[in-house]
Amino acid sequence: MPMSTKTNACRPWDDEQVERLKELIASGASAVRAAAALKRARSSVQVKARKLGMPFMASRDAKRLRDAKIAAAESLPMRTHSAPASGER
Repeated sequence: MPMSTKTNACRPWDDEQVERLKELIASGASAVRAAAALKRARSSVQVKARKLGMPFMASRDAKRLRDAKIAAAESLPMRTHSAPASGER
């Protein structure tokens, strides 16, 4: 049976990458975004997050949260910038 030619298979996580993953999860990043930032497979990032007890938010829940933030922002009154008084910059 031929051996796998993947070089990233079972690549160990260093402390810096684990900390970065925790930061990404806390900031609300998706598994895809975290995987890109860490240059790892999405499945690898998801498994590590679960092992850390910090699984990624389900995409349905993330969309609901994002939509709620957008709706809240849209309900705020728009700020207008006043022109500087003559002679001021």
